Amino acid sequence: MIFESEYDVDIPSIDLLTFLFSRTPFKDDDPIWINPANPDNNHVTLAKARDLTHRIGQGYRDLGIGTDGPGRDIVLSYVENQVMVAPNNLGVLCAGGVHATCSVTATAFELARQIRLSGPKILICSPQTRKAADEAIAQSGVESVRLVMMLSETLDIVDARSGKSIISDRRLEWQKVTDPAVLERATACLVYSSGTTGNPKGVVITHANIVANLCQMAFHFDHFAKKAISDGIYLRMPGVMQNAVAVGIFVQNMMSLQCGMQVYMFPKYDFPTLMSAIKKFQLSACFIVPAIWNRVVQECTREDVASIRFAMSGASPLPLPLQLKVHDMLPDGVVLRVNWGMTETVTAASQPNVTEVDKEGSSGRLLPNIQAVIISPDGKKLGYNEPGELCVKGPNIIKEYFNNPEATRAAYTPDGWFRTGDIASFNRDGKLFIVGRSKELLKYKSFQVSPTEVESILGQLPGISDVGVIGVPDGQGNDLPRAYVVRSAQAARLSEKDIHDFLNPRVSNYKRLRGGVRFVDEIPRNLNQKIMRNVLKEWVEKETGERSNFRARL
Repeated sequence: MIFESEYDVDIPSIDLLTFLFSRTPFKDDDPIWINPANPDNNHVTLAKARDLTHRIGQGYRDLGIGTDGPGRDIVLSYVENQVMVAPNNLGVLCAGGVHATCSVTATAFELARQIRLSGPKILICSPQTRKAADEAIAQSGVESVRLVMMLSETLDIVDARSGKSIISDRRLEWQKVTDPAVLERATACLVYSSGTTGNPKGVVITHANIVANLCQMAFHFDHFAKKAISDGIYLRMPGVMQNAVAVGIFVQNMMSLQCGMQVYMFPKYDFPTLMSAIKKFQLSACFIVPAIWNRVVQECTREDVASIRFAMSGASPLPLPLQLKVHDMLPDGVVLRVNWGMTETVTAASQPNVTEVDKEGSSGRLLPNIQAVIISPDGKKLGYNEPGELCVKGPNIIKEYFNNPEATRAAYTPDGWFRTGDIASFNRDGKLFIVGRSKELLKYKSFQVSPTEVESILGQLPGISDVGVIGVPDGQGNDLPRAYVVRSAQAARLSEKDIHDFLNPRVSNYKRLRGGVRFVDEIPRNLNQKIMRNVLKEWVEKETGERSNFRARL
């Protein structure tokens, strides 16, 4: 059975830069990207963004980007959130380059690996990441990489060695393209996937992919953005998602320009700073993750979130009880919109309709122009309420991984459906329900256990601020579920017995925590705030190894 969106949206055949600057509702003097530490004096207006795009584009062209044609030369960004990130990315595209990203949490060793994998001509650092960038270039062995440094306080980008600005006095006109075949091949961004279960893969995202997904997202979001504009004020968003992940790249830095949303760029996420800024700047549009919404519920009041007019949660499943608690906290008429998506779909591929209040724990409905199937392990297409692997098609879905034909082949079914790796189902109303990741499912005897399901139940226990579940091998082919738990500040006495007593009456016998409970200070999460199961697995292996060594010594 094929599931389809109930809507279609017109997607123009046009290059990304032309699309963004022709659609924006901002006026020339309106600030778009704003430094919350100095909002009056350190921001980028629409007029400045347009000017910088042309002049940064010429600067990169002078450094050899795009001289052999578009979509070939990679500019790798290794900087924290700041107001020059978006103009820089647009300038790379203007020059005909490919914008690639690396998390600022990456070590020099990890950055060196990405330099070797992606082969950039230019690496962009900041004063804060300069030391690691220098070390990474040396470790990579790729001596041809040129290092430039972003200085947002002065709205400049300089050569890291000479200190001379690379932003040209001349303006480069970007290549305007309307041929669909060219746009579908033209790489705009190279974004590395989450890597929660293994090494990240380079996701090749084209101009056509991005324009399609921005149109799909705007189909619902425009309702809220235009309502704010009609009330005489733009939506204001806290830019807390790092610019190396999809929400950071495409929502904070592109959809903001397209739809008219001001973004306050925070160099790093800090919960008290975020909540203070929401009140101080009357921030009204929040694209944040379940772990942050959980802290909002546990530590904040309705007054703290009174300015919010648009609320969205994504990146990982949101337990229904938490979703309902957030609903109760938000201003009257504002609902928390839970979406589903992944780097390979650019951003979201499903979310609720504009007026829909979901009380079932779904991830909404397929966005316009997207199709999906649910397949069983033997490849059979399933029907309503039958869980299996979610596979999708649409103009926003990527076609390849960078220099990785094996991963590309494995990502698609023989008839061309992209395999998401998520276990999901659709109900008869067309709502999508995410169960978990196929690679993350635990096997106990003849049963399968979803870590996500157990985590969502444990997340309802007062005193648990975060939790991750992983399987512990028992030597007989079984995975014994184990919970790594972060106690909240008010729950120092929460015990393993408390957790078992809470969970056991709520789950089938095979889902119980036979692998035990471990209390930790933090659950390892990537920039998308997805749990890094590979790290949890390392914790299990380390503990198991230590016990084996102890027994051997005895």
